[in-house]
Amino acid sequence: MARSSWSVGSLSAADASLKVLADAVLHGKTPEALEAVEGALGNGHSIEDLVVNGILSAHLKFGEWYEKDRLGAVKAWEFCYFTTVKVLKVLDSRIPAPPDAAPSVFVGTVKGEGHVTMRDVITSLLKAKGLRVYSSKKGITLEELKEPLADRALKAVVLSCTESGTKPALETLIKGIRSARPDIKVIAGGQFAGEAGADIVLSDPLRLYDTIMALNTR
Repeated sequence: MARSSWSVGSLSAADASLKVLADAVLHGKTPEALEAVEGALGNGHSIEDLVVNGILSAHLKFGEWYEKDRLGAVKAWEFCYFTTVKVLKVLDSRIPAPPDAAPSVFVGTVKGEGHVTMRDVITSLLKAKGLRVYSSKKGITLEELKEPLADRALKAVVLSCTESGTKPALETLIKGIRSARPDIKVIAGGQFAGEAGADIVLSDPLRLYDTIMALNTR
């Protein structure tokens, strides 16, 4: 397990259903988490609420747990991860399709990146915000970015960077993106984001949407 080093900013005070969701995700209790999803949606919370105050809140607490008890956290990680995956799958199925005219963004990791949870959380968060999001469940190369880079509505490529060994792949990918689309900004977050050569280094995923929408692309 690799620590993501994305750092969540100020979270809003959550009601009971969101706290139940965050606790269930943190402790890898999938049935309780899925039940909490339905409860929170039934209480009128948005998908964004659930992602931010449920899943991101849980992973913020997991990071604190990891700092205090690394062995215990590592043992529990697999359960937390698979519960997160299940919850995100349900939430993604409830997000309405964005309009064709909506801005787009690519969210991904390069080959060799082991910590992919934040990639998937950010993907769901930006979808919930109404963006068209390209993403991949595997590490990507420039060749695999052909479709999103051909999209004139693409505003940014967002990369999660937590593995030191991926630096050569990140540098190659970013150079390729700049060559293909000089107008596109690369935003990176994670422990090694500052070494990737990205245009913008951003540690707080809650600032990501506003950062993307502020970009001027042709």
